[in-house]
Amino acid sequence: MRKSIIRGALLSILLLGFTIPGVALAGGGQKGCSNLGTWFGVSPFPPDPTSPPVELPPPPWDVTYLTGWSVTVTGKSNNEGTNNFEYPVFDPTLAILGLNETPPFSQAVRIGSMRGNWTRTGGNTFDYTFMGFAFDASNMPVYIAKISGQVVLIEKCQYQYTTAIMEVFRPWMNPFHDDYEWEIPLGVFYGYRAVVDLP
Repeated sequence: MRKSIIRGALLSILLLGFTIPGVALAGGGQKGCSNLGTWFGVSPFPPDPTSPPVELPPPPWDVTYLTGWSVTVTGKSNNEGTNNFEYPVFDPTLAILGLNETPPFSQAVRIGSMRGNWTRTGGNTFDYTFMGFAFDASNMPVYIAKISGQVVLIEKCQYQYTTAIMEVFRPWMNPFHDDYEWEIPLGVFYGYRAVVDLP
């Protein structure tokens, strides 16, 4: 009788041990690349940047240069956290889209740092949103930019493929609850993970 009680107790403990990892994984713990760190925008990057990142040729590519943006991704885990995005060379007038004659874009001279959040959606995939202000020559806000998209980590976690859509709000609007005035697809971007690189 005593042996059967001990066996039952041991079997229960063993089954509990198998159950706990399953619960932890079901709670959102997915394995894959870590998104944490600092990333710098790079270009060019094959293939056609309008297509998804599949069957990429092996690195190195002919020319890789910095495009001017950087993002620092932080978090208490690999599943969610915050972004600190900077793009000082971004044209806030959006002249490339022909909006540089249209207020409020025509009044903007710079876009400030942007802050936001990210969350893991799969092994190497993430969703993000960050937000910031565009300013005029007097440092007055002329619009709020809210940028969202997806990130896919590729090439052994060293590169990221990022989509981006910008929603634009007037400075007096509530970007958390109001509908945007403009929605502007920004295309796709590639980033390269910064590493410790002593001389």
